[in-house]
Amino acid sequence: MEIRGRRIISIAGGSKTLIAGSRAQRRLDNTEHTSVGKRATLVLVPILAFSGILATLKNGFISLDDAYVLSADSVAKGLRVPSVVSALADVSTLYWHPLTWISHAIDVELFGQQAAGHHLTSILLHAMCAALFFLVFLRLGAHEWPAAFAALWWALHPLRVESFAWVAERKDVLCAAFFLATILAYVRWIEAPSRQRYWAWNGLASLALMSKPTGVTLVVILMILDYWPLARKQGLGARLREKGYLLAATVGVAVLTVVGQSRSGSMSHLADVPWWVRLENVPISYVRYLGKVFWPVNLACFYPYDRHPQAVWVALSVVALGAITGVAVWQRARRPWLLAGWVWFLAALIPNIGLLQAGRQSIADRFTHLAMIGLAIAAAWTAAEFWSGARWAAGGLIVVLALLTVRQIGYWHDSVTLFEHAVAVEDSDYMRGNLGTVLLTAGRTEEAARHLREAVRLGPSRWEHHNNLANALLRLGDVEGAYSAEQTALRLAPDKLAVAETMGAVLLRRTDWQGALTQFDRAVELGGDSRGIAVLLNDTGASLANRGRAQEAKELLRKAADLDPGLVQARRNLVLALLDGGRLEEARVSLREAIRATGTQPAYRDLAIQLGLAEPDAGGG
Repeated sequence: MEIRGRRIISIAGGSKTLIAGSRAQRRLDNTEHTSVGKRATLVLVPILAFSGILATLKNGFISLDDAYVLSADSVAKGLRVPSVVSALADVSTLYWHPLTWISHAIDVELFGQQAAGHHLTSILLHAMCAALFFLVFLRLGAHEWPAAFAALWWALHPLRVESFAWVAERKDVLCAAFFLATILAYVRWIEAPSRQRYWAWNGLASLALMSKPTGVTLVVILMILDYWPLARKQGLGARLREKGYLLAATVGVAVLTVVGQSRSGSMSHLADVPWWVRLENVPISYVRYLGKVFWPVNLACFYPYDRHPQAVWVALSVVALGAITGVAVWQRARRPWLLAGWVWFLAALIPNIGLLQAGRQSIADRFTHLAMIGLAIAAAWTAAEFWSGARWAAGGLIVVLALLTVRQIGYWHDSVTLFEHAVAVEDSDYMRGNLGTVLLTAGRTEEAARHLREAVRLGPSRWEHHNNLANALLRLGDVEGAYSAEQTALRLAPDKLAVAETMGAVLLRRTDWQGALTQFDRAVELGGDSRGIAVLLNDTGASLANRGRAQEAKELLRKAADLDPGLVQARRNLVLALLDGGRLEEARVSLREAIRATGTQPAYRDLAIQLGLAEPDAGGG
C-alpha cells in the first residue's frame, strides 16, 4: 500500500504493513537506530524534564484552590476508606475527578501539609508524562531525536508550569499520564487485537476520565490517530462501535461535569454574556493560545474575559485559523501530520474554549496541556525533514524554553508573587481582589486596602470586593469608610453570610448595638459560626463593661450567652455587668442560669459568694 510522504506502520485487520515514503520519513524509521539508543533517550527525557522543573519544590501552596484541596472531605484526613468513598460519590463539586482526590489524599498521608511533598508528586508525574510522550511518538513512527525534541518542547514549555506548579491542578498531570498511556495501549491493541488489550486501553481511558473531564476528547483524538498515522481502513461506523464503551463513559462524565459546574456556581460567572459574544471569543482565544505557544512570555494565572471583542480582531482571527487549516488540508497528502496535529489542537481545546464557560477566565495556560501535543506532532514530523541541519537550533530552543519555565515557576512561589505578576500582565478586578485578600490575611492592611479599592473600581458589581474592602478599612480604623463599603455589599448581596457577619462587625464599631445584633442573627440564619459571633460579642461587651458602660454591655453579653450557652466567660461577664449596674437580683438569676447551663465552674466561685449563693471556704480560702 503506497501513501506518498510517510513511512509508518499501518495497521489493518491486525496485520502490519510497512508504508514506503519520502527521504524525510526514512529519517523517521526507528529501525535505523539501536534499541540501546532509544532506551538511553527514554531515560534522558524524563530526567531532563524533572531537572528543569525541580525549582517547584521551593514553592508553597497558592490560595486559589490549594486550601480547598487540602481541606476537602476526601483529602484532609489522608488515605482512608471514607475518603475514597467520598471521592467516588461526590458529584456536587466543579469536576467529578475521584482519582485526583485520591492522589491528593495519598499526598496528605505521606507528606501532611508540607507543600514540597505535594509538589514532588506533581513534578514526578509530569516527568513521567514526558517519558510517555516520547514512547507515544516512537510508537507512532517518529525518529528518536525528533521525538525527544517534541517531548522536551512540550514538557519544558512555560505553558506547562500552571499544571504542575499549582497543587490544585494535579488533575492535569494525572489526566495527561493516563491519556498518553491510553494511546500507547490503543496502538498495541491495533497491532495485535485481543480482549485483554482492548480492555487495557479502555481501562486506562477510564482512569484519564476519572482524573479530569478533559479526557472526554480521547475519543476524537483516537479517531484522528486512526486517520494518521495508523491509516486504518475500517469504516466510520466500525471505528465508532469499537469505541462504544469509551463513548458511553465520555457522555457520562460530560453530564456529571455540567451538573457539578452548575451546582458549584462556576457557570454563573458569565451567565449574562450572550452566546454570540462567547462565539466571537472562540477564534480570538484559539489565536491567543497559538501566540502563547510560540511566544511564551507574559504568562499569568488569570486572563480576564473580553465581553466586548472588537469585530476586526474576530475577523482577523477567523482568517488566520482558516489559513492554517487551508495549508494543513492542502498538505494532507504530502504531510498528513500537519492536518492530524492541527485537528488534534483544535479538538483538545473545545471543552475549554468558552462556549460552555466555567469560571471567569477567557483562556488559561493549563488548557493547552493536551492540546499542545497536537502541535508537537506537526513540529516533530516536520522537523524530521530538516533534522540534520536543525539539531543545534532545536537544542537551543529547548534551553531557552527551560529558562523561561524556571522563571515562570518563580512566579508561583507564593500567592502574593503570583497575583502581583498577574496584575502586572493583565489587570482585572478578580486578581486585584485576590491580591488584596491575601495581603489582608498577611496583615499588610494598607496595601490590601489599596488593591481592594482598585478591585472595586474595576468590578463595582462584585459584592466580594466591597465586603473585603470594608474589612480592610475596619482594621485601619476607618469605620465610616467600612460602613459605606459594606452598605454597597449588602445591597448587592443581601443573602450572603460574609456580608451579614461583616456588617455586624461594622455596626458594633459604630455602637449600633441593635443593628449589629440583627445582622448577627441573620448571619446565624445563613449558617454562620454562632460560637465565633458569641466570642466577638463577649469581647465587645467586656470592653464596654470595663469602661463603665454596663447597661450597653449587658445586651451584648446576654446575646453571646444565648448564641453559645457553654461560653463560661460570657456568662461570668454578664453577671459582673449586672453587678456593676446595681442589678443584684438579675445577677443572681443569671448566675443560676449559668450554673445550670455549664455546671459549677471555678470562674463562678467568687461571684456566688458575693451574691450569697455559696458559703466561703473554711479558713477563708
